[in-house]
Amino acid sequence: MRPDKRGVLELFERPQRYVIPLYQRRYVWTKEKQWEPLWNDIRRRAEAEVENRGHVKPHFLGAVVLANIRTYGRQLQAYDVIDGQQRLTTFQLFLAAFRDIAGELEIHTLERELGRVTRNDGALNDELEQYKVWPTRFDQPGFQRVLDRTGADPIEQDVTAAHEAFRFVANTTAAYAYFCQELRTWLTQSPDPRLQGEALFTALRRYLQVVTIELEDDDDPQVIFETLNARGEPLQPADLVRNHIFSDAAQRDEKVDALFEHYWAQFDADGSLWRTDEARGRVMRPQLAWFLMAFLTVKLEEDISDGVIFDAFKRWWGSRGPEATAEAGLKELLRYARAYQNLLESKPETRLGVFFRRLKVMDISTLTPLLLYLLTDAGLSGASLNVVLDDLEAYVVRRFGLGLGSKNYNLLFVRLLREVRDLPSGADVRQFMLNFLSRGKGDSVRWPTDEEWRSGLLTTPIYKKVRPRGVSMLLEAIDLHRTTGKQEALLIAAPLSVEHVLPQKWITHWPAPVASGEILDAAAWRNTLLHTLGNLTLTTQKLNTALSNGAYENKRVALAGESRLRLNTLFQTQMKWDETVIQRRSEELADDLLLIWHGPEGQVAPQGVNTALEISTDAYTTIEALREDLKLNTMPSFAVGGSAAGGDVQLFNNDWGSRGARYHAEVVEDDTELQRIRVSLRDTFTEQSPQKPWVKLAMARMAFPVQQTFGLERTEVNPSELTVWLPGDSDVTTVRRALSRLIALTLPAMEHAAAQSKQRRPGGQALDDLINVLSPCLPEPYYFMVADIGMDRNWRRLAHAEWPNTLHYELQIDSGSCTLILDDELQIGPLKTQVGQHWGELTAAAQAAFPTLSLTGGTRGRSNHRVTLNFPEASTDQELCEQVTAFIKATAPILETAFNSVSP
Repeated sequence: MRPDKRGVLELFERPQRYVIPLYQRRYVWTKEKQWEPLWNDIRRRAEAEVENRGHVKPHFLGAVVLANIRTYGRQLQAYDVIDGQQRLTTFQLFLAAFRDIAGELEIHTLERELGRVTRNDGALNDELEQYKVWPTRFDQPGFQRVLDRTGADPIEQDVTAAHEAFRFVANTTAAYAYFCQELRTWLTQSPDPRLQGEALFTALRRYLQVVTIELEDDDDPQVIFETLNARGEPLQPADLVRNHIFSDAAQRDEKVDALFEHYWAQFDADGSLWRTDEARGRVMRPQLAWFLMAFLTVKLEEDISDGVIFDAFKRWWGSRGPEATAEAGLKELLRYARAYQNLLESKPETRLGVFFRRLKVMDISTLTPLLLYLLTDAGLSGASLNVVLDDLEAYVVRRFGLGLGSKNYNLLFVRLLREVRDLPSGADVRQFMLNFLSRGKGDSVRWPTDEEWRSGLLTTPIYKKVRPRGVSMLLEAIDLHRTTGKQEALLIAAPLSVEHVLPQKWITHWPAPVASGEILDAAAWRNTLLHTLGNLTLTTQKLNTALSNGAYENKRVALAGESRLRLNTLFQTQMKWDETVIQRRSEELADDLLLIWHGPEGQVAPQGVNTALEISTDAYTTIEALREDLKLNTMPSFAVGGSAAGGDVQLFNNDWGSRGARYHAEVVEDDTELQRIRVSLRDTFTEQSPQKPWVKLAMARMAFPVQQTFGLERTEVNPSELTVWLPGDSDVTTVRRALSRLIALTLPAMEHAAAQSKQRRPGGQALDDLINVLSPCLPEPYYFMVADIGMDRNWRRLAHAEWPNTLHYELQIDSGSCTLILDDELQIGPLKTQVGQHWGELTAAAQAAFPTLSLTGGTRGRSNHRVTLNFPEASTDQELCEQVTAFIKATAPILETAFNSVSP
């Protein structure tokens, strides 16, 4: 093996090809798991280049294993990619996106440079040699479209439309669209996009590195692949750090055993704090790893990510100088570790404990390095530290409550840390930090003013904006603020539950709202206020469960009698609960929060502060509206139902022999009342039912297409259920679209499964046998309707899963002759009108496809239409399959045009 270290651009600068073998898996990287972390790594190195030009530490992005492909004549040098195909493909997609955004922003020098690393040019032996990476067959169409893109190709719009319509989109094009959006935003937010782009190009050339391993002739690629992907437990960063420290101590002849026992043993102790796993976002790591990241961020004054802990540690360890002992390094490490432990174990009644608890609620860990410095080396007394914590908390809570995001906090707080450490002795640390945070501009860093903070609290559906844990934090702060010396101070040790006074299921349990004044839609107005601050309070989980969706008079008595919170004393005297009360209480609570978390110095509110209530939809209302919509506009073969408790819709196909398989759309709440909408297909047939083996097989076959279409992050599949998860605030159109798409994907397989278990009748047996032969050759998503199977008739209907089945094809067999029919039995309405307007075109298209056969077309009784194609002689099964497919191919595009003209 010949290992080598290369920058990302260096991988592609030479005229050569990386070929993904057919046996490798398709491109499966996704936004959450790979694209976003990769972009964050790339972006950080580029931003470091802007700030510290030429003094940026490299970042390792993984390894690629290559095997040389023997080439001849003028063929380009080529390699089989043994390992790392996902990484190489992503690099090319990223570079193509960078190329095209550079062109869009008229940074043409960069566009040309990036063109050279995304395409082989010159005299090529074969057209495909222009692609520096050549993926597996499944990924080739999307990859080619991206690499060949011209300005007129709407890839990003197509990806967005596909996601919104819940249709399959190739991962290659989805990745390209994601990188385009991120690059465009990042570059245009810079005062100088050209300079920003050049820094990114430099980072890709110098600071973002890959190890390439080229196999030699006597290396076995399969053995290498299996070794690289073996199941052995990899060394963790903390293991590497420990080994480095004590290897250095041994070389210096220090007492290794004594040093280990005195300084390090606690880090390795089973059951210790340092071995405890903690999740931050989607990443789970031991506390020791999180501590090392924070410690090294302080020491190196740069954002240290999970993947570079060991490299960063070696840099810090070496920067101490050749005379620095291992014991001195361990002492410093342990000093910071004690501060970190004090932070994690800070008592909830202390100022530090309250702040740290609130940071965990907001999932903000990027402040930890700055807090470590403030607790160790900033020289702040207890009172001075508390004032600084007040400022930091006010800054992050106001931004959190308004949904301004924490994406750039890592860089912001590292920069603040660096500037605070550079302050001269005796400087006012608190005043400097306050000035620093107050002068931030733009949504990524600004500190919301009083005007914006109060307006946002009054107009935002806060329950959805900050989720239950965030609401609980705000309301707990209000309760603490309202507690005076005349009340007992309550320590809220266990998490409380957020209670909607007006319940989320008001539509079935509370009186309907009454419109007043200029309010045109009383229900929509109520739903808009439902999740605002004034309708929310805190209870124990047990009391919350008892209150449930009950009437207000019962809730009021329980809240007034059981709750000890100052927040709930209102319910001792508030005898009714309506929209006016909710608005008034929102104003009162907003006034409290205005005092609890102060605003920036020299407050200047941004232009256009919103004062209108954000329109909010409620999941239960959405499901009820979906139920009514489906009753009016469902497919003819489905019946609409639901459970007695409400909050769900069920679709049954009565032709399947039982309700053991059905489609669902329902509201699901977790323990914190956070809502999601679950759209699913469920198999509840018993193991003894005749349908079970066929439906079980169909569910297994459909799992991958469902995941492929909706995306892994939105799906959950198991042998008896295929589920698509939607946000709780999805509107009716979105839920209906998801349900329709799930039906379209699965209905043909379910109809086929039901047909296999259906009892046959002798009179139709021969035709049913023919249908079994023809079904596998049908184009997706066509299917023979199970309602016709086993019937003593000479025809079978052929339907499309996304059309009403009153518009269908028919196959008739009579005395050896065969007839194909396109039959319109649609009800009077816009769709029928559109189809009728295209009927002459349909007849002409069918005749053109079968110029030698007898064909008739036109209107029959009750304004229905038919196109009938006769085959005078019996066809073989293969010929008949080809004829059915050709008939569909000739007519279906015209029908799709009719459908699209009436679709919302």
